[in-house]
Amino acid sequence: MNWSKDMKTNRPYHHPANMAVIVMLLWVLLAGTGCQTVPLAKPKAEPYQPSNYSASRTYLAPELVNVAVITPEAGRNISAGHDETLNVLKQIYRSELMKTHAFAVRVLDSDTLNTLTGYRKIYSDHVFSKDFFKILKEQLNCQAVLLSELTSLKTMAPIKMGWHMKLIDTDTLETIWEIDEFYDAGNIHVAAAAQTYYETQLSAAFRKPDPELVLASPRLFGQYTLDSVFSTLPPRK
Repeated sequence: MNWSKDMKTNRPYHHPANMAVIVMLLWVLLAGTGCQTVPLAKPKAEPYQPSNYSASRTYLAPELVNVAVITPEAGRNISAGHDETLNVLKQIYRSELMKTHAFAVRVLDSDTLNTLTGYRKIYSDHVFSKDFFKILKEQLNCQAVLLSELTSLKTMAPIKMGWHMKLIDTDTLETIWEIDEFYDAGNIHVAAAAQTYYETQLSAAFRKPDPELVLASPRLFGQYTLDSVFSTLPPRK
């Protein structure tokens, strides 16, 4: 018996075309695996920068020392049922303004405002008589008045807030600074700015920092919006 002949006939035979298919399948498998292990990074959105503001002065004048700050009111188009959120925002408003160190703050609540001027609520678009500013200047020794209004508010996600503010000289009645900004947490640029603010300014106060938290909390989002608004005030020279 010719054993060498029988062993030759039992060897598997691979056609060249089949080998090419196998090589191609292996190449596709390896390429697919490689794509899965190296995911593409998502481009980071540019943080939002407020732009709808104007200032008649490059710097705050040295003689501008005291400012009468009227507690912000909810705009006429904001529906009822936000009393708790409004009270929180009023507290944050004062603390964020104090952080700027731009001037000495003389806060006026509605009762004090009514006693001095006869007005209980003041909106940013109110038309005032000249006596209004004269009274505040004489009674509070202030060189300017800051008027603020919450023009928009939505506390369900995505949170939305709008602010309109004016800083008015009590002598000349010139508008030193004015801003009218709207912040929508659903906007990727606003969200990026809010998360950056949270990570750099607030996260140390929380046990488990999570940038998403600022987009779900009216208090934290309110802090971000006010910090953003007050950042546009003219600086001290």
